Amino acid sequence: MITALLIIFALIIEYIYDPISNMKDTMVIDMTFDKYKSFTKDYIDTKYYLYISFPITIIFLFSIITYLLDNYLHSFFSFIISLIILVYCLKPNEFIQKIDDLKFKINSNNEVEEIARFNYILAANASNKDSMDDIVDNIFYNSVRNIFSVMFCFLILGPSGSLAYVVLDYFIYSNHIKIDQKSKKNIKLIVALIDYVPIRLCAFSFAVVADFEQCMKTWKKIKKGKDIYDSNINLINTIGKSSIILSNEDKENALLNKIIFTQSVISRSLLAWLSLIGLLIIGGFFI
Repeated sequence: MITALLIIFALIIEYIYDPISNMKDTMVIDMTFDKYKSFTKDYIDTKYYLYISFPITIIFLFSIITYLLDNYLHSFFSFIISLIILVYCLKPNEFIQKIDDLKFKINSNNEVEEIARFNYILAANASNKDSMDDIVDNIFYNSVRNIFSVMFCFLILGPSGSLAYVVLDYFIYSNHIKIDQKSKKNIKLIVALIDYVPIRLCAFSFAVVADFEQCMKTWKKIKKGKDIYDSNINLINTIGKSSIILSNEDKENALLNKIIFTQSVISRSLLAWLSLIGLLIIGGFFI
């Protein structure tokens, strides 16, 4: 029941208290990583090992803290810490808000503002980060980054697993931390392996809540790429876009209606995930 309570409370806090999104600034990760880098500069020389050891250290320290709290104080304190971490990592409300902002920009014929937080939540894979089409085409994968993979890591490794995933994701998409291309490529491989299962679960859930037959036909036609990271992105975005069917009336304002349908598919998929998680908790698969 602890797993269920953490997810329920995290979602309630996210949806009810809107200003919580302003407290999720990535400056916390920047400051913590800078201190970690200063502390380990005499022990870790390779940049890649520095980047990888940071999330591993987070999981290790969190495990020690929760063990001490559970055994020497009270499990209530470890629950509060876990809740704070999960609220910080899980971003469904902020993600939806950024999509609403995007719809407003399109509807008012304005350019997307160059806000670092906006670009981080709705990152585009193209070189032109401000391209509206590139951002829209990548919404499905961004939903995985901000919601579904975070929940998956939480179910497998707990709140510290979610935080470690967010840190690795931040290393890839952050403009504040400059990472060499070789290290970033290796980090992308790790993230791709973590995302492998949740992306396919998401693709299947998109198909279930939308046009199942069309999505399955599209899935069979997708060719596997050599790069697993790009292959994951291509799979989830292709399946997601195949779930959207616009009528002739919708095609008059295709881009805006495309975002509206995308948002609907993601929201329904989230409900499907929560329903499945609820069944697994009732079945005793999670504590």
